[in-house]
Amino acid sequence: MDVRTDSEFIDAVAYESGLLAQQIELPDPAVLQLLETFYGLRGTLSRIPTEKDETFRLRSGDEIFLVKISSPDEDPSIVHLQTACMEHVEHTAPNLPVQRLVKNLEGRPEVHLPTFAGPYDRVLRVMRYMPGNLLANHSASPAQLQLCGSTLAHLGQALQNFEHPRADRMLLWDLKHFHRMRPLLEYVEEAQKRDLAECIFDQFEAKVVPLLDTLTAQVVHGDFSPFNVLVDPQAPHFVTGIIDFGDVVRTPVIFDISVAMANNLGTDPYHPWEHALGIMDGYQRARPLPLHEVEALTVTAPARLLLRALISQWRAILRPETRDYLLSHSKADWDRLASTAAATAPRIPFTL
Repeated sequence: MDVRTDSEFIDAVAYESGLLAQQIELPDPAVLQLLETFYGLRGTLSRIPTEKDETFRLRSGDEIFLVKISSPDEDPSIVHLQTACMEHVEHTAPNLPVQRLVKNLEGRPEVHLPTFAGPYDRVLRVMRYMPGNLLANHSASPAQLQLCGSTLAHLGQALQNFEHPRADRMLLWDLKHFHRMRPLLEYVEEAQKRDLAECIFDQFEAKVVPLLDTLTAQVVHGDFSPFNVLVDPQAPHFVTGIIDFGDVVRTPVIFDISVAMANNLGTDPYHPWEHALGIMDGYQRARPLPLHEVEALTVTAPARLLLRALISQWRAILRPETRDYLLSHSKADWDRLASTAAATAPRIPFTL
């Protein structure tokens, strides 16, 4: 039994999730030297802004690679969880468009870099760069949203038998901890927003927490968001790329679906549930889940959207230099939550 207070629990989970890590940058020439030494790669490097690790795009001749170097505050075993997950999908579902790792000169997918800047070695990985358009930049049709849902279902099926010693990691974004996140409400100043959040917490505790030990659970991608999904409207399956396995974790499957649904809740303020239900319907057609689990999605999807808004406001206090950026994103989430809450909850099962 966890005897920590909810506030202590949040701090501990946030640290293990890497959200409290300070990013330490390696000079570009040093990164290029590492790539040549361990991978035999040369080229032009460009840095991509990210939250935790250092990420670069490497152009080497006609090829483009994605280079990632973990933070010295991130346990290498967590990085290996992500690596092993990607390799598992490559073998169990080779037709799924998942980012591919590049082996180093010794035939390994990772290089450990000793450092004195933190408690852990840093981990260098190279991946094939996946071209394409982000789902975030595309207005998907109902049929295309269904294809996103079915792709997520196929990814879940590919990971169904995946095991790893760190699969039960503590992750702040994991909804199985959502009911312990109420202390984050102290960072919400507006009474109307607090009332809305309290209502979502109450529903989650009443309808989802009693089910936690019974829900279908496995290792999942954990962040099937519009910024981690590449699409092509002309492609038969629409989804052409799945990237960023940084949030993989063992958790109830409906929490994985909740991420994709949350990113579509309230995008149409007049029909706030419609786009999210398209995702759910596509998933159900490919991989049906028990009815009581599907019914819980009407609570867990708003909970995931609320969690993002709360974490953004919390981090805006912790990191004032990013306050304006984070609060601009959380405002949109609050608006979408309000329009969703004002609508009648959908009846399940739902079919487009």
